[in-house]
Amino acid sequence: MRPNQSAPPQPASPGTHLVAGPIGPLEVTLTAGIGAPAAARAHVMAWLAGHAGPATIVDARLAVSELVTNSIQHAGAPADAPIHLRASVASDVLSLEVQDRGTSGAITRRTPDFQHGGGFGLNVVDIVSRRWGVDRGAGTRVWAELAFSAAGPDM
Repeated sequence: MRPNQSAPPQPASPGTHLVAGPIGPLEVTLTAGIGAPAAARAHVMAWLAGHAGPATIVDARLAVSELVTNSIQHAGAPADAPIHLRASVASDVLSLEVQDRGTSGAITRRTPDFQHGGGFGLNVVDIVSRRWGVDRGAGTRVWAELAFSAAGPDM
């Protein structure tokens, strides 16, 4: 998986209806801060509950956590700045996107630093997603597409 393998999905503007899949779209605005990754995970897990298989839930939890964490650490936005989280399902694809007000800095995978930490986030996103990319306009939007498997009958 490499960023921008093809044209990124277009962002949904607030108030628009996203293409419906097995479950309706999720749109949440979080406040940048230490609790934002946990809040994002909780929203995505609650949204997927009863609709997605265990592998999809684990991968989505990892991806959204890393995308939100990167937004907080690298956007250069104030601590109370909004972070927009959107998710939707169409067919066998779970789309996640995180948008913030950041406008500078490189958004690329880097070699993980096992001594001092860092460099793991986009590598995790790359592993769990089919593809991911970055869209820069009014801020930064990082998106990822993951394989979606529906929940089995005993979930």
